[in-house]
Amino acid sequence: MKFTVENMKCGGCSSAVQHKIAALEGVEQVSVDLATKTAEVQGEVDAELIIETLTEAGYPTELVE
Repeated sequence: MKFTVENMKCGGCSSAVQHKIAALEGVEQVSVDLATKTAEVQGEVDAELIIETLTEAGYPTELVE
């Protein structure tokens, strides 16, 4: 799954996003790209859970694919 993640402005932000996603049950791999403001997630996890988790943390997120 690929997501757009808003409000990532620095390496600390992308690291926080990566850790938030990685902590979710079922996530196997996470790749966060600060330059394109995207996150790619592999595993058996609900996209809505990722969106809710990141949005609540201050990073509005939408599913791209």
